[in-house]
Amino acid sequence: MLAVLFATHPALAGSQRVSWASIEVRPGDDAARLHKELKAALTKATKKASFGKAKGIVLTATLVEFTSAVEGDVVHVTCAMKGRVIGHAAARSRLVFGGSPKDRAKLEKQVIEMVSRGLVARLAAIARDAD
Repeated sequence: MLAVLFATHPALAGSQRVSWASIEVRPGDDAARLHKELKAALTKATKKASFGKAKGIVLTATLVEFTSAVEGDVVHVTCAMKGRVIGHAAARSRLVFGGSPKDRAKLEKQVIEMVSRGLVARLAAIARDAD
């Protein structure tokens, strides 16, 4: 007799218990691009975070500030986000990072990913403490 067993990877099982109610970006020139990068970064960070044993965790995120300015031979990228575990506390994450203007797009994406990881890690801690 042949038996087939389907198992779900623990990381995937954990990410299915967490969902995003909203991911908001202020309207503007790069709103579509920023929303796409933010959604991808938050989804990736959510899969890696440990939310504990709670089920049905619903999160929200808002991009509060995003600027990318060239000053001389350095580009400064500022990113600030806030998020909330629905029914529980909120968290904020902010980062200012500098680099070469020739790598501006790469730097902007990197900053969004770093801020997303920080925000999701804090939201995961809030969810774990709520258990």
